[in-house]
Amino acid sequence: MSKKTRLLLAFSPILIFILVLFFLWRGLSINPEILPSALLGKPAPPFQLVDLMSPAYPLTEQNFKGQVTLLHVWASWCYACQMENAMLMEIKKNYPISIYGIVYKDEPQSIQTFLHELGNPYSRLGNDSRGEVAMDFGVYGTPETFVIDKKGTIVYRHVGVINQQVWETELWPVIKQLR
Repeated sequence: MSKKTRLLLAFSPILIFILVLFFLWRGLSINPEILPSALLGKPAPPFQLVDLMSPAYPLTEQNFKGQVTLLHVWASWCYACQMENAMLMEIKKNYPISIYGIVYKDEPQSIQTFLHELGNPYSRLGNDSRGEVAMDFGVYGTPETFVIDKKGTIVYRHVGVINQQVWETELWPVIKQLR
């Protein structure tokens, strides 16, 4: 074995260790709330869900057209969704924006109980019991919120809880620009 080969074999574990550390650092330094969305700037994907408030009138992507809309993907079993519901109620009460909801992999009775106890901020509410529509939107988990313009195009995505700061610094400025 040549001296060059022995030297390469001796330093291989160190090089592999450095590469592993780099990829771990890179993966752990990504902010999970800033997840890229392939749908930004594209029309909302076509879908049809039973509207839990008006079952005779399904919720579809066509409902978004003609108005700026906040689309909120949530679930009654989601603790973060329970925390943010009060903020959504404030938005409904104090801001001129329609909030449409998509309930992700949930049971109708649990949804009704959640809304009865915490309040219903939604203009329309689609039941995505199998999670297929959420998947089409690229949802990683609940809650996730999309701002959709008057043409039905997704212009902004927020992953995580909507609190006062998120509303004032992220979502409301985008919505005001679109109105």
